[in-house]
Amino acid sequence: MGKERDNENYEWRLMLKKIDFYIIKLQILPFLGSILVITTVLLLDKIFELMDLLIRKGVPIDIVLKLFIYALPFILSLSVPMAMLVGSLIAFGNISQNFEIIAAKSCGISLKRLLLGPIIFAIIVFSFMVWFNDKVLPESNHRFKNLLIDIYIKRPIAQIKAGLFNEVGNYKLYIGNKEDRSGYIEDVRIYDISDYGKTFITAKYGYIKSLQDSVLIFDLRNGQIHQFLDGFVDKYRIVSFDNYQVIVKLDISMQLREREFRGDREMSIAQLLEEYKKKKEEYEKTNDSELKKYQKKRMNQIMVEIHKKISMPFAAIVFVILSAPISSMIKRGGFGPALGISFIIFTIYYIFLIGGEELAKKNLINGALAMWFPNIFFFIIALYLIKREEY
Repeated sequence: MGKERDNENYEWRLMLKKIDFYIIKLQILPFLGSILVITTVLLLDKIFELMDLLIRKGVPIDIVLKLFIYALPFILSLSVPMAMLVGSLIAFGNISQNFEIIAAKSCGISLKRLLLGPIIFAIIVFSFMVWFNDKVLPESNHRFKNLLIDIYIKRPIAQIKAGLFNEVGNYKLYIGNKEDRSGYIEDVRIYDISDYGKTFITAKYGYIKSLQDSVLIFDLRNGQIHQFLDGFVDKYRIVSFDNYQVIVKLDISMQLREREFRGDREMSIAQLLEEYKKKKEEYEKTNDSELKKYQKKRMNQIMVEIHKKISMPFAAIVFVILSAPISSMIKRGGFGPALGISFIIFTIYYIFLIGGEELAKKNLINGALAMWFPNIFFFIIALYLIKREEY
């Protein structure tokens, strides 16, 4: 009798393990496919920017490819949790559509028990993404920024936007149209900031040339120089020219210093904790109320970045728990419905995340709470829906 019971228990546990692996198997392929699709969609905006650098601004293809590679980890940090939601919705949607959830319930297997395998898989993904966000993402962000600085130093023309006012050296300039490869420019207006705007240069067209020592030469054609006369407010002279050059010396010292500096998104958790420790010591030592207010705000900003590296990967676990009752209710599988539901959920999640981040960085709410609130919100909804489905 005892052996028969042991055999029954063994067979029952074996069956539950098979169910766990079965659901995980249904989950993995949609999860991987969703990563590819979501990452591609999120990368589209970056791809257009990179193609602009390559085609219009003449940045070498190897540099553009490096920028693409360095931008990819940030996109993956967003797409992986969302892909976990899509994959889980498809997996549970398929077994719900095939009435396998009903069959499991009739055998005494609860919806919570069916979640065990997918949750274990989500924990593995969560652990990997915490490591990824801590080690890979900060370094890629830092290299991406440094490479953009390199492009600015070596190709400053690429940074000048047509149709907008640009501040370059001691000048503010407006260019109506610009061809990045040839350097041809049209409808040029240049204000000399160094003499308090007393000199204003216009030209119908011209060319921009860049020298290696961070010097820009504006070779202007068919224009005028408008200049206020010293000592007179309402009198100025106009000089017409056929050809005139404006030489602009760029100050790259700030960019060079920034190469060593790391922003919050370029730091690991250990580096952020070290920064937090320094700010806390400064906060405890100072008696200046305004300085204490700034330091407290800065500490909260650091806490936002620390907790974001963990809370966003943790969303993968929350989304798995949420996916089971939703799929059980809608009883539909397939990529389309799963992607539609995921888009709505992740949009709400991201609004809470960004909103909380902005409030925390203004020191209006606690940084840790701001980053964990979306997870807490959806976890409570998931528990409510599971309870509702089981009774």
